[in-house]
Amino acid sequence: MGLAYESFLLGRRAFLRWARVPGNWLSTLFFPLIQLVLFSQLFKDIIQLPGFEESSYLAYLAPGQIVFAVFLGVSWVGINLLMDYHSGYLDKLRVTPINHLSILFGEMVPLFFTAALMGGVILVTSIVLGASLVTGIAGALGILALSGLFAIAWAGTSFVPALLTKNEQAAGTLSLLFFPLAFMSTAFVPAERMPEWLQVVNNWNPISYVIEAQRGLMSTGFDPEAMGKALIATAILFVITQAATIWAFRRLTTA
Repeated sequence: MGLAYESFLLGRRAFLRWARVPGNWLSTLFFPLIQLVLFSQLFKDIIQLPGFEESSYLAYLAPGQIVFAVFLGVSWVGINLLMDYHSGYLDKLRVTPINHLSILFGEMVPLFFTAALMGGVILVTSIVLGASLVTGIAGALGILALSGLFAIAWAGTSFVPALLTKNEQAAGTLSLLFFPLAFMSTAFVPAERMPEWLQVVNNWNPISYVIEAQRGLMSTGFDPEAMGKALIATAILFVITQAATIWAFRRLTTA
């Protein structure tokens, strides 16, 4: 209970610090919104190719842009922790009688809600533009929940470079090295339309499983198999990235 309460207090601070800066919202949402609006019009006829089951390219594109927004939002979270480290605030927390893991968890917990909010903005925009949501409110909540869970699982790709390098520029650059994985997912085209080597990569790409689960909730209905694969992929990703994050954090705080 003590760890949960400490994480809640530190998480509230982290969330307010992020939400009070309009540039955080704009920089995260601008790119996915541009892709959603422009690509759905420029490549609208691509839906006629085999492999597409949606009625419009907008309906196909929307789930991928939801995950893109989450992906971009997570890419910079490790830098926030570095700012506390360089300002001395992290050292002040370390000498207080709290569980040191609550410092790390306090940065992760708000990610669920910020990712859900950003995913919600893309979802509402896509619906306004004409995309369908066949599963209604329940499906929308499922999409937002998947966004939040994926954000927490993916956060290690930002935290580990930040904690190891202790440099904001290096951390930002290294976290963006994972950016091609988003383009190698099914965000833009089905796996059937990819080259064979890219299909192999896609089979191991957790981003694709999250996108496919959200796509089902938007266009075809509840798909237990797709949801199960997305949750399993997210859980495996979470175990790997967070184990690395905790190791890197302990390495930093015991130095």
